Amino acid sequence: MTVNNRFRDERSVLNYIGTIPEQPVISGPNPATWTTNLNPQSRYQVTDILADQSSATIKFGIGPLVNTIVTGIEVSREGVSIDSYSGTTSEAIGSSATNGVASYANASILYPPNSYVWPPAALTGNPNVITVDTTSAFVMETANFRDLVILNGGVRFDQYDISAAKTGYPTISAADGMWNYNLGAVVKPLPFGSVYVAYGTASQPIGAELDGVSTNYGGLSPTSPISQIFGPIESRAEEVGTKWELFDRHLLATAALFRTDVSNARELVGSSTSGTITAGAAYHVQGVDFGAQGNITDKWSIYSGLVLMNTKVDQSAVPSNIGLPLAFVANHSFNVLTKYKINPYLEVGGQATYRSQIYGGTLLAANQGTVLPDYWRFDVFIEGYIFKNFEWKVFVNNVFNKLYYDAFYQSGAPFVLVAPGRVEGIMLTARF
Repeated sequence: MTVNNRFRDERSVLNYIGTIPEQPVISGPNPATWTTNLNPQSRYQVTDILADQSSATIKFGIGPLVNTIVTGIEVSREGVSIDSYSGTTSEAIGSSATNGVASYANASILYPPNSYVWPPAALTGNPNVITVDTTSAFVMETANFRDLVILNGGVRFDQYDISAAKTGYPTISAADGMWNYNLGAVVKPLPFGSVYVAYGTASQPIGAELDGVSTNYGGLSPTSPISQIFGPIESRAEEVGTKWELFDRHLLATAALFRTDVSNARELVGSSTSGTITAGAAYHVQGVDFGAQGNITDKWSIYSGLVLMNTKVDQSAVPSNIGLPLAFVANHSFNVLTKYKINPYLEVGGQATYRSQIYGGTLLAANQGTVLPDYWRFDVFIEGYIFKNFEWKVFVNNVFNKLYYDAFYQSGAPFVLVAPGRVEGIMLTARF
């Protein structure tokens, strides 16, 4: 038996005022005439965490079975105070040219005023204060029969209590007791290969994203005019797969079929500016993934993965959403990074990345009228060593300067995030 205890006491502070380019004006073919508004966004957030985790690991044998039990208790309190600076709230939409005391209208897109001195700003002094108390207990058991059959299972209970307060508004709170469990089995027909099956559940309570200040972002806000108190989002996951160590156990190859069903999911009913967040939706994600990591030869290595999946809304307060795919999800993705060692001091390599199209939409379902197109991106590099202590690397990312988009950003005036173009660089790392 091994018993251990971990105690944690932490405070962190996030303090910034930054500007966001919004409402660009593209007038004519000359980029030197293009302008944008620089609007502020700010935060002063203090996070305190007090936590204690006690656990015990017990190993024992019963005949040919080797058993391992892990059990424990966790107790924590998390407190988050989220304030902002007066007049520094961005995302000005509609006809507003600027918003707040730290705005800059009609800035050049090519030559922004990086040396501009913003006017003084003071904290509002009325932060959102969020407190979370969690008490958890868990036990997991693994039974190994001569490394041929391995069975495992576990159960966990979390008592999750959250409250959000702001001066001048009523305190809102929620409490959830959540049971979750997992089961699995591994069969090893050969020492270098295995087949497995796994099943597990999970819960995501309201307010789980403590730095979020609205339900849209997984947070909890006492200033919301509507109730945000929902039960936890529940999910169950099923997976069957296989793993093989090939080329004298230098390359791990994997394949798996998976499905995840989610219930009591959040969704937006109505428009993105005046809609209401509700619970009770359901959807599923299913697919297959393949992977290979390791060495094919002594000099040739590879790290790769391929995911093919589909998603569908199964239940929604908006009947037209049922049957649609999920928004903001790429159903197909692929990545391969490969390197070849020319000699002990020099390697060359490259990377290829593919992501299928992503639909925009509401908090849940995709509106297939808006889409980020699929893309391929290619990177190359050459790296080596000098006297074993110095590593250098010359690289070119996005070799063909592909214009592509990372993601949608959902807000009252949604926009997309543009990925970097071609990036060329040199790196030197010293180790002693």
